[in-house]
Amino acid sequence: MSKPPLETDQPANAATQDSATRRRRDRDVRESEILEAAFSEFAAHGYAATRMEDVARRAGVAKGLPNFYFASKDALFKAVLRRLILPDWSALEARFGQSDRTTADLLREFVALIYERLVDNPRAHQLLRLLIAEGPRMPELTEFYYAEFIERAIALLGSLLGRGVERGEIRPGPYARYPQVIMAPALMAVLWNLLFATEHPLDCAGFLEAHLDLVLNGLAVP
Repeated sequence: MSKPPLETDQPANAATQDSATRRRRDRDVRESEILEAAFSEFAAHGYAATRMEDVARRAGVAKGLPNFYFASKDALFKAVLRRLILPDWSALEARFGQSDRTTADLLREFVALIYERLVDNPRAHQLLRLLIAEGPRMPELTEFYYAEFIERAIALLGSLLGRGVERGEIRPGPYARYPQVIMAPALMAVLWNLLFATEHPLDCAGFLEAHLDLVLNGLAVP
C-alpha cells in the first residue's frame, strides 16, 4: 500500500517570501522618503545647518530612522547626490564599451545625459549652489563630488575621444589632454542657470544642440 504524499511547507515558504518582499518594499519607500526630505532640508538650510532630526521630522518618520539607514549626515548627503545627480557610471561605461555605434552618436548621448542630470535639473542646481557655497569650508564634500562625478565623467569622455581617434572618426588634437574642454559649454549653461535663470531663462534644448554642433564639427576629420 503506497504511502500518502508528504505535506510540504510551500505555502509557509510563499508567505515568508511575500513578507520579505513587503519588508524590502517598505524599506525602499522609507529610504526614498528620507532622501526626499534630506534634499529639501539641504536645499533650504545648507549642509552645516541641516540636522538629522529635522530630516526625520520632514519625512514623517521616527527621529532615529535616518541614522538607521545612513550612518551620518555626510553619508546621507552623498546618498542624495547619488540619487538625484550622479549617473550610473558602471552601466554607462559597460554600454559604451560594448557599442559599435559611431563616436559621434556616443558623444551625443553622453553630452545629452550631462544636460539631463546637471544642466536642465533644478534639483542639481540647488545642490551645486550648496557645494559652491559650503565647499571651501567642507572640502570633503567637493572632493566626493569630484571623485564620483567629475573624475569619472572625464575618464569616460577621454575614452570616447580616444576611441574616435583610433577609428578615424575624429581628428587627434590637444583636447585629448583636457577632455573636460568638450564639456565647457555645459558648465557655462549650469552657471547661467544658477545666476540668471529667473530673469533670463536658458533654452536648454536649443543650447544643447548648439553645444553638440560646436563640438562635433570641431572634432570632425577635415
